[in-house]
Amino acid sequence: MLSRVAERVYWLGRFMERTENTARLILVRHNAVLDLPKEVQPSWDLLLQVLGAEEAFASLPGAATEKNIISFVFGERENPSSIISSLAGARENMRTTREILPSETWERVNSLYLSVARRSNKDLPRGMRHSVLNNIVQSCQQVTGLLAGSMNQDAAYQFVRLGRNLERADMSTRIIDAASAGLMGNVDETSPFRNVLWISVLQSLSAYQMYRQNVRRSVDREGVLAFLFQSTVFPRAVTHALLQIENSMKLLPEHKSALEVAANLRRQLRETDFSTLAGPALHDYIDTLQLQLVDVHNAIGTGWFAHESN
Repeated sequence: MLSRVAERVYWLGRFMERTENTARLILVRHNAVLDLPKEVQPSWDLLLQVLGAEEAFASLPGAATEKNIISFVFGERENPSSIISSLAGARENMRTTREILPSETWERVNSLYLSVARRSNKDLPRGMRHSVLNNIVQSCQQVTGLLAGSMNQDAAYQFVRLGRNLERADMSTRIIDAASAGLMGNVDETSPFRNVLWISVLQSLSAYQMYRQNVRRSVDREGVLAFLFQSTVFPRAVTHALLQIENSMKLLPEHKSALEVAANLRRQLRETDFSTLAGPALHDYIDTLQLQLVDVHNAIGTGWFAHESN
């Protein structure tokens, strides 16, 4: 297949996963509002830090209030990491590759885009935030299911999987980072609420039940980190996403160099002792991990798209 087509379906996978996980990320912060007392809640601009969108937000008018930040992350077209921008990217990449994708997926993505676009200029108040964001998550999962259940499992589908799983790994680390950053304050103030917030993280990743089945221990920082970073069986765990990336790479030609980069990162994750990582050390570890995921992305760009992606 043409490298430009491969790149477009790869970005289709990334943009759809980014849409879903940005919605999940807002839900993590929203749940913290509901679950934690005001004095131990992280500020809303933490959401901008985790998404790397501080400069983009600062370039626009408006203070860093809850209302403005939610609007910026949800429906601001000038923000390349917003939900509406991600959906617009997915829609455009799907529009230009419709001949190789199931028609039902185009209808679903287009419908979701139009739904979010209609709301993008409106506030997203707390009372309806949960239902709107959950609808986005479920719609993205429907698209993923449609692609898995009705698309030829050929090279094009492997590039969709590459994009989806690389974005999933990256966004899972951002969701964990958003939660852990909220617990960097005074230990005496935050300790009664730590497990509450880790439960919220598991729930935001649809991981709570699977955690209880596989870990068989109470919810705590060490157990949640090990599960979400190192599980080989939970789909939203970083290690599982990397395994899926490796499996897709093996089905594509000229995969040796890119496969080595992904496999080395997975081995590093397997050897990490997450009981030693907390607070700033965990944040620094996640920052380094995200840069290594960029290395995997660049290896994919160099190997199959005839350029080094940014």
